[in-house]
Amino acid sequence: MKLLVFLLSALSTLAETIVVIDPGHGGTIEKNRSDGTQKGDGASWNNATAHGGLLEKNLCLEYAQEIKKNLADDPRAKKLGARAVLTRETDKHISSMGRAAVAVENSARIFLSLHFNASSNGSAEGTRGYIVSKDHPHWEYMHFLNPYADRDRAFSERVVKEVATALKPFGGDPKKASTRGDSKHDGGHLKDGIRTLGFARQDTHLFQAVIMLLEVEFIDNPKVAKWLLGEETRDTARQAVAKAVVKAICDHLETDQAPAAPRKAR
Repeated sequence: MKLLVFLLSALSTLAETIVVIDPGHGGTIEKNRSDGTQKGDGASWNNATAHGGLLEKNLCLEYAQEIKKNLADDPRAKKLGARAVLTRETDKHISSMGRAAVAVENSARIFLSLHFNASSNGSAEGTRGYIVSKDHPHWEYMHFLNPYADRDRAFSERVVKEVATALKPFGGDPKKASTRGDSKHDGGHLKDGIRTLGFARQDTHLFQAVIMLLEVEFIDNPKVAKWLLGEETRDTARQAVAKAVVKAICDHLETDQAPAAPRKAR
């Protein structure tokens, strides 16, 4: 009997599909940083600040916890054996490499880094998805190409579309949503969160995790903050985004076929 219970438990574990949700930023600011990151490790304590003072790092954790809860409760996710693992459950600092390591340690099928955006003039809006481009920028610690860029882009576009559609009833504009790479020609630019994606893509190629960064909205825009973070809509907007992300995850898991053999990044 004990052997049967053990075997059933082992089979259940093997059947799990791990989805790593990475709440961006976290922890406290450190003085005398040279490059805008904590000790130069590619992960800042906080970037965007909402109109009204709410910090991005706290919103990221709230939304990540909501996604984890929705994934655990969703019937389709249960059938697929999907389970969420967060890179942080509290307000603490984790390096970019440390965040990627969580995906490696859990053999994640999906790695989704969760952020909120800001712009230079506080007037931009729209949901954004970012991926590691095929011709990844040659940073000093990452010299490789992304052999899974097409899969990453397809997943990112799916997530962005679902989230933008979910936010439309509150005031979001799906026409302003987009997916971008991290090369300039691909519509992207260098930023702290993309470094996390780079580490994750470099370190998880043996099990072909699909990887993206989601910028839910521009929280420094007063117009966006009014409907996204307003007292009457904050909770329902968060729940809508979580359900949208879970739907996109399930749609991906039902149709995705990982490459038959490992492909090492160059």
